[in-house]
Amino acid sequence: MRRWLSVWLPTWPTDRWRRQRSEAAPGPLALYVEEHQALRIHAVDGAAAAEGLAPGQPLADARALVPNLLAAPADLAGDAEDLGRLVDWARRYSPLVAGDGADGLLVDLTGAAHLQGGEEAVLGDIVQRLGRARLEARAAVADTAAQAWAWARFAGGGVVAVGAGIGTFAPLPVAALRLPPALIEGLQQLGLRRVGDVSPLPLAPLVRRFGREIVVALDALSGRQATPATFQAEARTWRRRASLVEPISTAEAIETALRTLLDSLCAELAAAGRGARTLELTLFRVDATSQRVAIGTSRPLADTAAVLRLFRDRIAEIDPGFGIEAMLLEAAETDRILPAQADLAGGRDTGTDLADLIDRIEIRSGPGSVRRLLPADRHWPEAAAVEVPATLPPPAPGSWSHPVPRPVVLFERPEPIAIETRGLAIDAFNWRGLRHRLDRVVGPERVEPEWGWDTPERTRDYYRVEDDGGRRYWIFVTAGDNALAWFLHGLFA
Repeated sequence: MRRWLSVWLPTWPTDRWRRQRSEAAPGPLALYVEEHQALRIHAVDGAAAAEGLAPGQPLADARALVPNLLAAPADLAGDAEDLGRLVDWARRYSPLVAGDGADGLLVDLTGAAHLQGGEEAVLGDIVQRLGRARLEARAAVADTAAQAWAWARFAGGGVVAVGAGIGTFAPLPVAALRLPPALIEGLQQLGLRRVGDVSPLPLAPLVRRFGREIVVALDALSGRQATPATFQAEARTWRRRASLVEPISTAEAIETALRTLLDSLCAELAAAGRGARTLELTLFRVDATSQRVAIGTSRPLADTAAVLRLFRDRIAEIDPGFGIEAMLLEAAETDRILPAQADLAGGRDTGTDLADLIDRIEIRSGPGSVRRLLPADRHWPEAAAVEVPATLPPPAPGSWSHPVPRPVVLFERPEPIAIETRGLAIDAFNWRGLRHRLDRVVGPERVEPEWGWDTPERTRDYYRVEDDGGRRYWIFVTAGDNALAWFLHGLFA
């Protein structure tokens, strides 16, 4: 008899949003998406659900009902990517794991539960581990995937007895049949609100009215029909391990052993067209303890010499204790290596020099010590770029292109200026005690505050201006409390 484990993450997107921030945001939380030029709620946390909010509601209505609502855009791609990582994580319970919709996991637990102490122990362990990761979870084990799915979502989770039939699920709502929303609504309109209201009915009239989907759903929930599942292939691991004949304790011996591991790992990475972005070296000492050393790279690397240079600064920090008897090298993160364009003289790609410099500074100064700017999909000037660690991949070519020129220097805070006009034209401006007479003015370019973002800003009209000395500036005018206010926001090259 096969046994299936279904794990439901009822507040998965909001839990993931909070987990990625160092502190929990206070108040109810809702994530929204844009649908048909309107913002609608995609997911809510428990506090927002208690206030009566639910997915599908317009965001404006939700804010009117809950004034202290914290709203943020949903990251659907990020949710799917992180759920894929959870699938890989869940292989500790069984090698056969699949994503189950956008908020769940499905595990074929057949023959594997006893390795964890039984089905009850597996449920307790997986819920506890996800809870420690600040993820709310409900889990159930049953004979079929459909039964486990229904029990986790509508019965609070737990172990369903072997051989349970449709009668076990009779008290559950008809949504436990996992039918399309239109069919669920049609059953409810007929007064069929629970599985026990539907299962005793003759099948022929149900099929004529609702189609064969309802028969398939009843058979799956009764255990008479298996639910197809597509298991996710296990992520490839890039690692090398060495068991040493004699314990080693010197930096030279550690480097020699590491070079051997790197030669093999880098050769495999290069053959696959990939390079390491994060490498972890674990050293196992004879006293049954271990030490871990990790490095990050600003570009994918599959070159032994380049990686060894980065590790060399960290080897001096290793405490071998009474000796190191084994070493494990793993490329925790890899990326595709793109072909590099050499210069016309046949030399190396000059971009690698900068990447090597960034890597060396990061090793000496710590992770995140070097930063770079990446373009953001925002039209408000202050939000059009974000600061990220320099080890993250650089922006794609053309990402910084803009239909209207932008200054190379943007002030963190726009600085007030005084404008002199001649008729309707701008003639000069005073900034930091100096007068700049203008020879050229281009504009205006109107920038509106971003709709859907909480901001006190007002509409701005930007001008590109050039003074009589050839210096170019980016200025704007906005409506102040009592009059127009002018500001200098950036400098062109």
